Amino acid sequence: MVKHNNVIPNVHLRKHWQRNVRVWLNQAGRKHRRLEARRARAAAIAPRPLDTLRPSVRCQTIRYNHRPRLGKGFTLAEIKSVGLGLQFARSVGIAIDHRRKNRSQEGFEANKARLTNYLSKLVLYPRHESHLVTKAKTGIVNDTPKVRFPFTQDQQTVATAPVVNVLPTLVKRVRSVSKLQLESLRKSSAYRSIRQ
Repeated sequence: MVKHNNVIPNVHLRKHWQRNVRVWLNQAGRKHRRLEARRARAAAIAPRPLDTLRPSVRCQTIRYNHRPRLGKGFTLAEIKSVGLGLQFARSVGIAIDHRRKNRSQEGFEANKARLTNYLSKLVLYPRHESHLVTKAKTGIVNDTPKVRFPFTQDQQTVATAPVVNVLPTLVKRVRSVSKLQLESLRKSSAYRSIRQ
């Protein structure tokens, strides 16, 4: 329906309206092309995961701030707290957002633990046989043995394992009122306590 004092729409389709009709006959084809592109990219960058590691953040506003989600990138302080450099962190698949700020100590500690967990599972393969890293690089020792490409069967299995999400966020529900407090609240009457 029309809102306010406006003209009732009575469109007479003219002026070659057939040219303005849009159809989606290529929808299935586009879907297939996107799928093939994702598979090709996954094969090209294997054994790396498709997405970068992203921080765990809270949604905005009072209505949604109980819900954690994945953010854009880690803050500079979070990267520095685990002893990484920015350039090296980006090179091992860690997203960085220089605009984000740490508003709480809890969020900072959670993301620091997230980075530490990621680094404990990180395996650095040499890009080429001649480029073996022999010393620690910003806190991470590359202890990957020298292998001849292609990988061995075990390494190929690990490398081609599907990675849907790099360390998904864990939803932690915080119960604000205990069961005993809830029972006492049910027995008490706010109206009676005010009137007495």
